[in-house]
Amino acid sequence: MPFTPIPTLTVYHCTAIVYYSYMDFSFQIKAKDKKTQARLGVIKTPHGEIETPAYTPVATTATVKALDTKDIIECKSQVVLANTYHLLLRPGLEVLEQFGGFAPFMKWEGPTITDSGGYQVSFMRSDPPSPDGFGGVTTNVVKITDEGATFRSYVDGSKQLITPERSMEIQSVLNADIIMAFDQPLGKDYTEEKIKEAFKRTLLWEERSFHAWQDIQSKRKRQSKSYQALYGIVQGGTNKDLRRQSLEFILKTGFPGVAIGGETIGADPKITAESLDTIADLWPQDKPVHALGLGGGPEGIFEALSRGVDTFDNTSVTRIARSGLLYIYPEDGGTKENKFRLDVSKSKFKSKKESWSQTCRCYTCQNYSAAYLHHLLVARELSGFRLASIHNVHFMNELMIRIRTAIKNGDFEAMRREWAGAF
Repeated sequence: MPFTPIPTLTVYHCTAIVYYSYMDFSFQIKAKDKKTQARLGVIKTPHGEIETPAYTPVATTATVKALDTKDIIECKSQVVLANTYHLLLRPGLEVLEQFGGFAPFMKWEGPTITDSGGYQVSFMRSDPPSPDGFGGVTTNVVKITDEGATFRSYVDGSKQLITPERSMEIQSVLNADIIMAFDQPLGKDYTEEKIKEAFKRTLLWEERSFHAWQDIQSKRKRQSKSYQALYGIVQGGTNKDLRRQSLEFILKTGFPGVAIGGETIGADPKITAESLDTIADLWPQDKPVHALGLGGGPEGIFEALSRGVDTFDNTSVTRIARSGLLYIYPEDGGTKENKFRLDVSKSKFKSKKESWSQTCRCYTCQNYSAAYLHHLLVARELSGFRLASIHNVHFMNELMIRIRTAIKNGDFEAMRREWAGAF
């Protein structure tokens, strides 16, 4: 049964005054694929340019797990994404403000993105408190209202409240070039009533985020601080009407960029494709589009990029590396069936003297054998986590370079078919 459209909120259109008075953020499409919506572009930020399509390593707590900043750079990364919720709790805003944001804190000089904390506060456990009413530092009690989300810190148990306005304030301190509106993603098990409630709340929160962001950018300009571009987040689950209403609201409001959120952009490439197809005809040509938590490996990436996504982040790239799953190129035997990855911890790699990939030019593959990687990961040695993560991050960035070249040369469709097969 179709949903009744959510009434559009009142929006005050003063975006152009803020957006166009800053010339250190822009998006330009350089080339388009003729058969798909894949596009080659450049996002200009105060801390450098991002050539798109681009992969964004996730530096959750101002670190990409197992890697230092030099590793991230040498893996050809252009931009990193940090987590607002986690950085608020540790090391905290007082520390990060002293450094001028999370990027100087981790010695990263390139472009940066932060999420809003909406996903984390929406899907934390809602455990009952212990008899003393505290619940322990690992218990996160969540109460979500139109005002915002209340929870307890997993660090010290303190009570915290994040509102749209507070999220914008936090992200201003984190000082990323690109920031996200505060939203309430839809859960897989939500009832129809709860879906409507969360969706309406997301529109309310995003509108409040937008107005708070405008006020903060005016203050930042007076203080000679760099501009932050705010992305509105498309929600709506698998419901076409809700997703279209969400994107239309974002475009009408005037956000400088668009992000695609929700579980539908997760691990299943087919669902990702179906979800993006619901809004493909509304895609903005003058705004960059970011896919939050894009899953599905290379197959999912091709589904998203062929539908106009410009940038994306994915925590699984390094997470699976630490478990032994390493990416391989088609030249090394990578296929859609093996998801372009193999498990180096398997015994068949115990004595392999050759590097993991004969194609890859990363530090790991240029210096170590597959057997050594196998040994380190089976023994759970920390250096194994680093070397495996270096390979996977480098692989993703190299894949993006290949894709950008293919779009430029008009070969994207052929490359997509080689990697992901037919639509």
